[in-house]
Amino acid sequence: MYSDSNKNQLIECIKTLSSEAIHMLLTLALRMIDVENITITICPYCGSEEIVRNGKKCGKQRFLCKSCKRTFVTTTHTILSMSHSPASIWREVVSDTLQGHAIDYTAERLGLSHPCIFGMRHKFLLALQDLIAADPVLLSQVAELDETFVLDCFKGRELPSEINRPARKHGAKAQKRGISNEYICINTGVQRNGGVVAEATNRAKPDKSELTQVYEGHLQDSCLVLCDGLKSYNVLKEIAKCSIQDIATVCKEEENFYHLNTVNNFHSFIKDRYDFYRGVATKYLNRYVTLFTLAWQQSGTILADLCSKLFTPSTTNYFYGNQGVKKERLLII
Repeated sequence: MYSDSNKNQLIECIKTLSSEAIHMLLTLALRMIDVENITITICPYCGSEEIVRNGKKCGKQRFLCKSCKRTFVTTTHTILSMSHSPASIWREVVSDTLQGHAIDYTAERLGLSHPCIFGMRHKFLLALQDLIAADPVLLSQVAELDETFVLDCFKGRELPSEINRPARKHGAKAQKRGISNEYICINTGVQRNGGVVAEATNRAKPDKSELTQVYEGHLQDSCLVLCDGLKSYNVLKEIAKCSIQDIATVCKEEENFYHLNTVNNFHSFIKDRYDFYRGVATKYLNRYVTLFTLAWQQSGTILADLCSKLFTPSTTNYFYGNQGVKKERLLII
């Protein structure tokens, strides 16, 4: 057993480390954790603490809940559920996804097939959407709102007959100049020194209903919203008691404060990732948009926290099967 003095010495030593060193220490510590030996304290189905060990299943410790009479194992309701890959492989997939590596790169590095890594990546992205939805971002103080456009993409399938254009290679340019129906609009809101809200909705500039869909519940009262003057943004006054400022109307002396530089920086990040992937299948776009909101802010510091939340059983079910990857929350426009 470690004494209190040992613990205090450890805390004092950690305080002397840089933020990068602390992040590395947490990452290494997480890698040392054996997921199979995690102590289960609650039932993932009903949340009861009245659980007892109940033999083993497929080599994993099984538990019985005395309240709801259901059995479960250490991976129930986690993204590891029903997976043949251990937590160490999943952790590498999560890390590569956050860093923006290609699926083939991860597959070759881990010695797995492209379809396997594709499925693991999208199960992680779906769980990530659930994680964000459980703790939604609330934009406050000063928020910059704008939209960016990316080319539509139909990776993995033939061009639908209703798409009135010839097929193009991945990474090619649009057939028409300017913003056309070949582009998907991604609505983005960034709080200065704060969170990010982003969602793809349509092929054109957003209307009032689409802006309501994206930002309702994500704007705090008294928030100052900076935008480019699109009239549709006036609907935000109906969903929150915020003030809206068109940056095109401010005088030159105020341009140091009234600008959209932060949200435009996020747009550049999205397009860099999008170009590197040579496009993202449009139906999966919102999954990747959720990823981009996290990766842009803190991709180097959230790995340990994400793995801890998604690998540990809880009453929130983060498991998605192969059918969920194909059908859940697709962008249909």
